[in-house]
Amino acid sequence: MRSLFCAALLSATVVFLTGCASTSGVGRFHTVVLDAGHGGIDRGAKGVDGSTEKKYALDTAKRVERRLKRAGYRVVMTRKGDYFVPLPTRAAISNRTRGAVFVSIHYNWASRSSASGTETYYYNSRSYPLAANIQRELARVSGNRGVKRARFHVLRNNLRPSALVECGFLSNSGDARKVRSSSHRQRLADAIVRGIVKSSR
Repeated sequence: MRSLFCAALLSATVVFLTGCASTSGVGRFHTVVLDAGHGGIDRGAKGVDGSTEKKYALDTAKRVERRLKRAGYRVVMTRKGDYFVPLPTRAAISNRTRGAVFVSIHYNWASRSSASGTETYYYNSRSYPLAANIQRELARVSGNRGVKRARFHVLRNNLRPSALVECGFLSNSGDARKVRSSSHRQRLADAIVRGIVKSSR
């Protein structure tokens, strides 16, 4: 997701997680709505190597889907292929899915090529534990930029506990190199799954 676009939508709240940070779950749920960012005509961020965010977001979401299903969760995907889904539709899919949480998966971009690492966004207080649990697990895989509050459409218009995950900066040569590795994307997916599972306890 392009940082210049994001900056207009974000608040200044940033929480960096440590081992002693206290988070609980969001309550029992058995369904996860997975939202692979962008798609179709909306390619998202473009990496330094020419790669596109939409491809990596879908790949990572499918990896998360497989692991969640293996763990016994029901998974609803907002998109399953390379096609465009409007933001209101993504939120609507979540809102009509009862007993669920919503996780949107993205890769980041910044005008400063030095920006790197992972970060997770939430909008309201009941969504914070989900975001915090996911970010704590992601921080074990890649750089930790913390948990941040944001007014992204799919978060602020969502009736479910929801989080938006940025899995690394495609504008950073180091992050982009790691993201090209399927094993790294699997580690990211596994971290997201661990955070989701922890939030359901």
